[in-house]
Amino acid sequence: MIFLSNILQFMVLIPAAILAILPVRNQFKLPVWKVFLFTTLTLIIIIPCCAIIMLFADIPINCLLLPVMTVLFLCYNSVLKSSFGVNLSLFLLIITLMSFPANFSLAIDSQIHPTETLADACILATAWQLVLSFVFLLLFSGIFYYFLGKLVDCMTTSLTWLATLPVPIIFFLINIMMQPKYYETMHTNRIFSIYICYHFLAILLLIIIYAIFYLVAMELIRSNENKERIRLFEMQESQYLAQQRYMMESARLRHDFRQQLNSMAKMAQQKEYEALTSHILNCVDAMPDNVTTYCTNIPVNALFHYYASLMKEADIPFHWNISLPTSLRITDIELCSLLGNILENVYYACSLLPKEQRYHNFTVCLRHENNLYIVSANSFNGTVKKKNGNYLSTHKGGSGIGLNSIATIAEKYNGMAQFSNTDKEFMIDVVLGQ
Repeated sequence: MIFLSNILQFMVLIPAAILAILPVRNQFKLPVWKVFLFTTLTLIIIIPCCAIIMLFADIPINCLLLPVMTVLFLCYNSVLKSSFGVNLSLFLLIITLMSFPANFSLAIDSQIHPTETLADACILATAWQLVLSFVFLLLFSGIFYYFLGKLVDCMTTSLTWLATLPVPIIFFLINIMMQPKYYETMHTNRIFSIYICYHFLAILLLIIIYAIFYLVAMELIRSNENKERIRLFEMQESQYLAQQRYMMESARLRHDFRQQLNSMAKMAQQKEYEALTSHILNCVDAMPDNVTTYCTNIPVNALFHYYASLMKEADIPFHWNISLPTSLRITDIELCSLLGNILENVYYACSLLPKEQRYHNFTVCLRHENNLYIVSANSFNGTVKKKNGNYLSTHKGGSGIGLNSIATIAEKYNGMAQFSNTDKEFMIDVVLGQ
C-alpha cells in the first residue's frame, strides 16, 4: 500500500512533463518521436526508483525532491535548443504549478484523516493529487502551448527569463511551508478555510504576474520588430539615395560618351583622319592604366569605387587602407549600408571646406580574434548638432539616419560604434564581432 502510494505520488511527473514540453515544442534538438521516447524512458526509470527509495530509506518526499528535480532538469535542458535561462524559468514554473495540487490533496486528506500527519502515507490523498495534477494540465495546457510557446519562440534572451526566477521560487517555498505537519491544525478555527483561500489567491496572483510579464515582453518584442523595420527602411533609403546619385553620374557619363561619338562621326564624315586618330589617342590616354581593387567583395568594391570617384572630382585627398576577407558574418547589404553611410558623411563634410583643408583617412581590417575594425577620420567645419549626447544630421533636409544606422548594425553584430570630434576632425570607430 505504501509503495503504491509512493508510485502515485511520483506519477504527477507525467502531467508535469507534458506541460514542460508544450511551450518548447519548436526547440527540440531531436525529432519529436525521440524526445517522446526519451521522456517516457526517463519517467519509467525515475518514478519506481523514487518510490523504492522512499519506501526503504524512509526519506520524506521534500528531501528527495531537490536531487530528483536536478536530474530531470538536466535531462530537460539536454534535449532543447533554447537557452539555459528559458529552460530553467519554465521548469521552475511547472514545479511551482504542480505544488498546488499536492497541497490541495493534503487539505482533502486532512478532512478524511484528521488525526494523521504529513508523513503518513495515504493512497486516497495521492490519488487526488494525481487527479488534480491532470486537471491543472487541462486548465493550463492552452496557456503553455500558445502564450508561453510564443514567448519562448520570440524572446530568446536568457537574462530576461532569468529575471523571472524569483517568482516561482518564492511561490514554491511558500507552498512547501504551508503544508500542515499535523492535520489537526487544519481543524483549528478557520485554518482550513484560510488554507484553501490562500491557494486559490496564490494561483490567481501567479497567473496575473505571468500575464503582466507576457504583455510587457510582447510589447518589447513588437517594439524591437518596429525598430528593425525602421532600420531596414533607413538602409533602403540610404541605398536609394546612393543609387540615385550613381544613376545621375551614369547619365552624365553616357551623355559625355555620346558627344564623343558624335564628334568622331563628324571627323570621319569629313575625312579628318589625323584629327580623328589624335582624338582617339587622347581618349585612350585619358583612361586609367589600371583599376584599383579595394576588396574581393564585388558590391563593397563597387561602393568604394563610387565614393572614390566622387572624392577625386571634389578634390578630397583620401588615404584608404582596405583589407577585407572574402567571407564575413555581416551581410553584403548591411556592410554596404554601414560603409556607405560613413563615406557619405565624409563626402558631405569635406565638401563644405576649402579644398586645401579636405582629407579623409580610412581603415577597414580584421584584428584581435577576427573582429572587423572600421576607423574613419575626416576634416570638417566643426559644426555639430547633438541631442541627449547623440549626433544629429547637419544636412539641409537630412533625415539624420546615417549615424544611427551605423550604431544599429554594429550592435546587431555584438559590436559597438563610437563617434567623436575635435574642432577640425570628425572620427568614427566601429567594431563588429566575428
